[in-house]
Amino acid sequence: MKTKNSPTGLKCSFIEQARRRQLIEALIEGVAEEGYAGASLAKVAQRANISKSVVVYHFGTKDELVEAAVEQIFGEMREFIEPRIEAEKTARGQLRAYIGSEFAFLEQNRAKLLAVSYILMNHRDDRGALYLRERSEAAYLKSVTSILKKGQAEGEFRSFAIVPMATTLMHAINGALAQWAANPKLSLAEYAEELVTIFDLATRKRAGRTTGKSAG
Repeated sequence: MKTKNSPTGLKCSFIEQARRRQLIEALIEGVAEEGYAGASLAKVAQRANISKSVVVYHFGTKDELVEAAVEQIFGEMREFIEPRIEAEKTARGQLRAYIGSEFAFLEQNRAKLLAVSYILMNHRDDRGALYLRERSEAAYLKSVTSILKKGQAEGEFRSFAIVPMATTLMHAINGALAQWAANPKLSLAEYAEELVTIFDLATRKRAGRTTGKSAG
């Protein structure tokens, strides 16, 4: 048996990785075009012009393929957004960068937005839970609450309940993206600009008022 450290093993590994990427892209394209029904292994195989058994060989189950696709999309989003947040030294700047860069990424990747939206709204585990949606919302809230806590701790933001503020922002972004998904002629740049203004005003410390930390 060839090991992955051998030239042949490495070659096989690269080929397998390329095939996995191909299948993930086929799933993303299929779900973006057909809705969640496009996530079936049979349709992914058909779109990739291979047999279903090849899909099963690389991912085993539909859950594994769907999870890999979601992780790839969110991984690409993180790579796009995080450097822009880290470049900002203030919490106010980081909040603006978070909103603006998320919209910028998704505007450039409409198929990925549609695919991940359909998956998060429909993919369930054996208990019927929308577990991928729950994970994504938890990760989102962790990122945003971190920025909001920093702003309060450093005196940039007024005193407010952090979790409700972060949750409100999440739903505002999701609502804007849902509108854009339904009507691609809408301007995401305008949505981003307005949400940046709204939450900048909502979190800003008022002159003459004291600001303290608020429990999440």
